[in-house]
Amino acid sequence: MGCGASQPPVDVLHTKKFLDVQKLLLLGTGESGKTTIIKQMKILHINGYTDTERIEKIPFIKQNIHESIYEIVTNMHKIDPPVAPERDQTKASIEFIISFGRQGPVEYTPEYFDHVKTAWKDEGVRRAFDRSNEYQLIDSAEHFLNKIDEVNTIEYIPTNQDILFCRIKTVAISKIDFKMPVPKKYGGGSAEFWMYDVGGQRGERKKWFKVFAGIQSVLFLIASSDFDLKLREDPTYNRLRESFELFQEVYTNVYLKEAAQIVFLNKQDILRRKIEQGRKLDDYFPEFKNYIPTGKEQCDTEYDRAKLFMKQKILDIANTSVYVEHMGLKPGQNITEQLAPRDVYVHFTVATDTNNIKKVFDSIHESILNRNVQDIGLL
Repeated sequence: MGCGASQPPVDVLHTKKFLDVQKLLLLGTGESGKTTIIKQMKILHINGYTDTERIEKIPFIKQNIHESIYEIVTNMHKIDPPVAPERDQTKASIEFIISFGRQGPVEYTPEYFDHVKTAWKDEGVRRAFDRSNEYQLIDSAEHFLNKIDEVNTIEYIPTNQDILFCRIKTVAISKIDFKMPVPKKYGGGSAEFWMYDVGGQRGERKKWFKVFAGIQSVLFLIASSDFDLKLREDPTYNRLRESFELFQEVYTNVYLKEAAQIVFLNKQDILRRKIEQGRKLDDYFPEFKNYIPTGKEQCDTEYDRAKLFMKQKILDIANTSVYVEHMGLKPGQNITEQLAPRDVYVHFTVATDTNNIKKVFDSIHESILNRNVQDIGLL
């Protein structure tokens, strides 16, 4: 036996690390931007993406291009009133694209990209794109369809922006570890974070409970631009309404009663564009018609009023009393506990904007540090 100091058992070391790390859980409906936040953390705090990792994304980007143009052209005759292509040559290109089905070609040839380019230039196809709220279309459609010539080159290497826009459905629980510097007023050094991302579609939410243990903060993402869209899983139900209802379920979940609640009202760029194009929020949320902001935040435009309306929806949920039932000492005699109200921190975000996410996450980091200091009685 050695005479040095004995080391703690491995399971004790693992437990200490688990308790020391700040654990954040990303929740929200499908396509709300959760995976994009994970990508931003890699860009901001883990030296970004290597060329090899960027090249690995190219097949997914090409699939995004096909999915986008396929959904647009196959829905031209389904929307009411329908839209037709303006030029005869476009019709041939549309038939070529549709022939590959939703999955797309095995090989993305120059001929394929020429047909996509022809279709995307057509005024009728663009009109169908402008009405994409009437069918299902990924948000990255315009970004990648405008880069067809660049993607169709041997030298193409995706940029950070391309990676952020690249849509890959999350079907498993993923985790990213990163560190952030701690300001001197909180003791200096660095803080370690574990961020979890889980699928947001209805069928994936049953996995959420597996990662609730030990979570200190929930980052709930809501795609604010979804106000005029229907769910992929249920084409009769409004996406934004589903997001508010899901946040209420998360906020009132007994397993997350100690977790800080942070909401990202995401996709503000798309929300602004839709409102400025004349889309009416009160067509989908009639209560918006008579909504008057009461806070001190700036409200000069219809877009400002729309985003503040959504924020108020979140605050109204947070102001709802939450009751939890516990087993009593005697069978059948349960005890009802009213949970203390919790603050909800709401941020307006654009997940594909690295500067915006850095600023917002720096603010969240500060809030988490401040909360930790309060918990141990130093403030």
